[in-house]
Amino acid sequence: MKPISKAQGKGIFLFTKLAQISQWKNDFRWKPDSPQADPYVVQKYILRPFLIGGKKFDLRIYVLVTSYSPLTVYLYREGFARFTHHRYSTNIDDITNSFMHLTNVAVQKTSMAYDDKLGGKWDLRSLKIYLMTRYGQEEVSAAFTGVQDLILKSLQSVAKVIINDKH
Repeated sequence: MKPISKAQGKGIFLFTKLAQISQWKNDFRWKPDSPQADPYVVQKYILRPFLIGGKKFDLRIYVLVTSYSPLTVYLYREGFARFTHHRYSTNIDDITNSFMHLTNVAVQKTSMAYDDKLGGKWDLRSLKIYLMTRYGQEEVSAAFTGVQDLILKSLQSVAKVIINDKH
């Protein structure tokens, strides 16, 4: 679960049973002395993510939308991948290990394994070169074409709402 109004890994937590959300909800529901209850996003965790060097990563790909009617999108070529500094494990005892599950720099830089010089980033070009050496250019091109399709479909799915939003 992730609070929508926070950043840098603050407030994110994982759970294994729906009953855990009920317990959490009772502790964090609206109270008179704490009138702001944060809304959260809940998503299904990918149990067996694609790993590089045994570590999780996410992609930061930047998109500029200049119009929704017609949909006009610019994809910035220079994104990056952010890595964790701990090897991933499916062991249930590791579910609270933020260093293993969250790629946020604010979280990772507090890890004993964090390297200030290397950080935890690869630029997209380096990532693609690495992936091509492992899987070939055709597979990598297909994967990134899929990412572009996902971006377009995501934008198309909200286009009517955005166009009709008076703000």
